[in-house]
Order: sequence, then C-alpha cells, then structure tokens
Amino acid sequence: MPLADISLVKDGFDCLLVTRPQPEAADLAGRLNIPGLRVVLQPAFEFSQAAIDPAALEALQAEAEKAPAPLLVFTSTRAVHFALQQLSVALLSRCQLAAIGSATAAALQQAGLPNLIQPLTGYRSEDLLQTLDKLASERELQASGAWIVAAAGGREALLEGLQQRGLDSRMLLVYRRQAAATTPECRQKLQQSHRVLSVWTSAGAMQQLSSELEGPVWNRVCAGEWLVVSDRLAGIAANYHPAAMHLSAGPGNVELAAAIEQICQAG
Repeated sequence: MPLADISLVKDGFDCLLVTRPQPEAADLAGRLNIPGLRVVLQPAFEFSQAAIDPAALEALQAEAEKAPAPLLVFTSTRAVHFALQQLSVALLSRCQLAAIGSATAAALQQAGLPNLIQPLTGYRSEDLLQTLDKLASERELQASGAWIVAAAGGREALLEGLQQRGLDSRMLLVYRRQAAATTPECRQKLQQSHRVLSVWTSAGAMQQLSSELEGPVWNRVCAGEWLVVSDRLAGIAANYHPAAMHLSAGPGNVELAAAIEQICQAG
C-alpha cells in the first residue's frame, strides 16, 4: 500500500532518483505518494541469465554427493531466481544453503528450501561470516567447500572471508549484469530539478552512473542528498561529496520507503 501523502515544506525535494534495478525500482516507486516529488527511475544495471560453466556444475554435483555437503551462499533474490532456472531443487537440497538478507531467504523458502543459514543479525556479507564462525565454534556447521551464487564481479570480501576460514571457495556464476542506458528523459528531469534525493543500494551503481551522466547532470545529483543502505556504502558515497547523507534501516524497499518519507518530512 502507498504511504500516506506527505506535504513537502518550502524548498523541499522535488525529485527522487531511484538507481535500483527493475523490478525493485518500480516497486519502490509504487510505495510512495509524495505530492510535488517526481520519481525518476534510472537503474544503473540490467541483468540476464548466464549459463553455468559445465565444469563448475559437474564439480558441484560431485561435491553434493559427499559428506560434508558443500555450502552454497546466495547473495540476493536475483541469484536465487537465476539459479533456480538451472539448478534443480533436488540438487540444492543436498547442499547446505546460506542466504544473505531476509528477502533472499524468503525466495529460497518459497522454492521449497526451508533449511537455511542466515545472519543472526544484519544483512551484510560480514554478518553472515560472523554467523558461520559461531556455528563452526559450536560444531553446528561442517563444510569443506563453499560456492557463492552470484554474478561476475563483486563479493570479493565474502570470497576472501570464506577462504580465510579454510573453505575451498569459488564463485558459481548464474547471471550477468550490463550497464543500463541512461535516457534523455531522465537527464532532462534531473537537470531541471531544484533539489534531488537519490537512492543507492550498491557501489557499482554509483560508479556506473557517475560515468554515464554528463557533468552538469551528475553535479546536480551530487548537490542533492543521498540515501544509502549500509555504513560501507556511506563511506564510498562520501567520495562523491553529496550535500548530505542518510542511512536506511535496511536494504529492502519497505525500509527505503520509510526513510524517504522521513527525509521528505524533515525537508
């Protein structure tokens, strides 16, 4: 359901830039009903399925037949979606599964995979690693190998963290990302805006759009305020020198919509 109408104060925000990929971007926009605020959907990336390397698939199938079973770490709902198009539930059920984030866990559970390892607190790779340490110390987790189900690029910290814990860790690439084209309509709306609030859920999106949007448009974005989903992203965002920084309570659209409401109420 859309949030209640919010009356913007004088000199408030007149433009919200959403850089999340679809369909998350449209879902977030649908949760907002803020008079006077134009929502500009400009995803930084688009995603498509990547065929799993046959050698990697053969290795995973062989490991799943042994004890202890390998650990598969799902990093996003998108990873779940593209993995399920290529990996059977029967194969996945023979593995130990971990999910980063409640939405990722829910996607696996909906697919009939309820037995999951999730961070005890938080939603970052670091939070999952801490949970794995606790389970290992209590002898509730035994695994010789781990696979990170994701796209190429990123998750280096998670891969390194698993390897430091003695796990033979590899990437299982199930989808790819491509830069999304910026539209003339987006650039025009940003250029004509008086005060921009922008939403960022990845460092890659910041890097991509900073190079895609020409100087005056990007400067308008940086002259506004930024909403990020983690302390790590806040540190990266500081390099772009936004006028102000805000931190949401979580990475999901519910938390982001609530944060946007609060920021706009404050003006």
